[in-house]
Amino acid sequence: MKKLLLVFLILTTLQAVSQENGIIFRHCSFEEAIKQAKQEKKKIFIDFFTEWCGPCLNMALTVFPLPQVGDVYNKNFVCLKIDTEKGEGKELARRYNVHSYPTYIFIDPKTEKIIHRSGGNKPVKDFLFDAQGALNPKLSSVYLNEIYRKGEYDIDFLINYIRMQKTSGNHNLLKDFDRLIAMGGKLTESRIWNLYVECINGYNNPYVKEISDNYNKFCTLFGSEAVDNKLTSATAYAPIEYIRSLCDFNGKYYNLKVGELINLFREDNYDAAWTLVGELIQDPNIDQKKFVEELSFYTRVNPNYKDHELTFEQLAKKIQYTRYVAYNIYNRDEAMVHYYYASALEYLIQRAYKEGKHIPAFIYEMPILGKKEYDMRHPLLKQKSKRKK
Repeated sequence: MKKLLLVFLILTTLQAVSQENGIIFRHCSFEEAIKQAKQEKKKIFIDFFTEWCGPCLNMALTVFPLPQVGDVYNKNFVCLKIDTEKGEGKELARRYNVHSYPTYIFIDPKTEKIIHRSGGNKPVKDFLFDAQGALNPKLSSVYLNEIYRKGEYDIDFLINYIRMQKTSGNHNLLKDFDRLIAMGGKLTESRIWNLYVECINGYNNPYVKEISDNYNKFCTLFGSEAVDNKLTSATAYAPIEYIRSLCDFNGKYYNLKVGELINLFREDNYDAAWTLVGELIQDPNIDQKKFVEELSFYTRVNPNYKDHELTFEQLAKKIQYTRYVAYNIYNRDEAMVHYYYASALEYLIQRAYKEGKHIPAFIYEMPILGKKEYDMRHPLLKQKSKRKK
């Protein structure tokens, strides 16, 4: 009993320490938070959430507990979590015009007015930029949106505005980036390049071609790795002919092959698609870690979508690669690929029973390609040595 009590106390202590490392949310009313913020000379941060909101839960589990986040938010804000469907949360959501979740509201306790507004499931860097938006009046969404509406601004302002829009969840920023270039901004400037890398996605813009046509120049300015990474991400789902028209960057071959595979799936040409998959997982020029993550999307078995239209043999071929993905993804936090594999096997068994088919032999045999054993252990992780008695 004493041992159990000791374990409980240790776990409780560790949990408390973990919570203190991240954002400390106050358990009080909004009125009490106003008083505390005035006394402590802080602003107010409110995370408006609902219990059924997946992005809200993800932020609560992955971003809010981080020490670097806690350092900034606890120092500068009285922090509240408010459920918009309970208690005073309903009225506060109406008051501050909250309609999507999560929404982040930053408030001046003296006026009880919004000084910065954001939201969404986002990386740590963007969430920390939100804090700067509440602390620096020139980075506040309220200020930036007001000046933007007036249309009287310079390049420095537009850079801050685009970055604020991106961190607030707006990804349709090409029009403003084009305006930035029209005002005299150059993609070869470090600050403009960094903004482009962070905020402008896809290939449907003139900047991918500009980088390709001046590849060596951009590599000299920003490094070949950064340039290759941007070209690879920008052309990930571009038409094959467009990718072929670009310079030879590291990542071009991968995007061409994956583009070819995507086209086969779109055409429902499954036999050719799985043949190509078999070739790609043996191709030494392919980033296999990246490819297996890409493949995880195409190997999901969903009887309610198109998989009920597959022949039993086509289904078995697909599940052979569902198995490959489950065996060869080494992210221990990725549980869905294992769920998809289990549900795929269940569906295969149901179809075999219904159609009088035999379970395919690959289910019982050791995989020919990739990892041989089904576990979560990374192949580079060595076994712990046995202690000698």
